[in-house]
Amino acid sequence: MIKDYSRHKTAMRAIGIPLLIVGIILLMYGFISFANEGFEQAFKNQMITLAGGVLILIGFALVGISLVRPVSRYYATEASSAITTASHAMGKGLKESGLNSSQAKQVVKVKCKHCGYLESEDAEYCSKCGKKI
Repeated sequence: MIKDYSRHKTAMRAIGIPLLIVGIILLMYGFISFANEGFEQAFKNQMITLAGGVLILIGFALVGISLVRPVSRYYATEASSAITTASHAMGKGLKESGLNSSQAKQVVKVKCKHCGYLESEDAEYCSKCGKKI
């Protein structure tokens, strides 16, 4: 049984956006009144600013949760096909330019006479035992 949560998400947005607006207003009022009134009303201004910040956080959370499905649906339908097309075009361009794995430079390794560790051919000393190759 699949439930339709679209009504809940609409309600979350309807509550979250006004909370954001009220929170921003309270936050701005707290800062402005602190600047005008100074330290005599500091505690009141701090509480107003704190309440505004809490309302902003709650509003952002509600709006963010309500947008999870629309954003994921957009990614699944729109963005993923664009990413797939772009990656295929990049792969085709790399093949046409001649930069593919079959033409990659071969790495030559030499065996250390002392410990048997495989080291690159341009190394003067073994990175495992430290002796001269």
